[in-house]
Amino acid sequence: MKSFEKIARLISAGFNWVALAALGIMLGIVSANIVGAKFLGKPFPGAMDLLSLLGLVIIGFSAAQTYLMGRHIKVDFVSILLPARIRKGIRCVSISLCILLFLAAVWRLFLYARDLQVNGETSMTVNIPFSPFAYALAIAFIPLVMLLCVQLYRICKGEKE
Repeated sequence: MKSFEKIARLISAGFNWVALAALGIMLGIVSANIVGAKFLGKPFPGAMDLLSLLGLVIIGFSAAQTYLMGRHIKVDFVSILLPARIRKGIRCVSISLCILLFLAAVWRLFLYARDLQVNGETSMTVNIPFSPFAYALAIAFIPLVMLLCVQLYRICKGEKE
């Protein structure tokens, strides 16, 4: 399980760099659009299409690292009042449901990406194909599923999270 976790952490860190690069590109596009529209009278063509797709890349590729760092939303003000065994049971059930949710998301995203590819769906202004982004999002969720599996294993085994 240690090597599985190490691989998941390495992939998550690499994917986080992809998200950071997308954020940098997004900053460049916004800056170019502002300068072009306000000072040169020529806005960046397709800026909104590119920004929305880059936002998808940022969110998807940073999800695993965000989870790993504990930066996700967590509401535990009620569960801290419960006994340890019940908390552990609730935690196992909730992580199992998260694993099922993200496995279903990966599966459906691959199917959706295939449909987008077959139908040739593109963005409205600059005709960027949507299918690579749907495939990328499906792949981006895989390390999150891996990390959730590691956490579920640790909880069921009684290790500290």
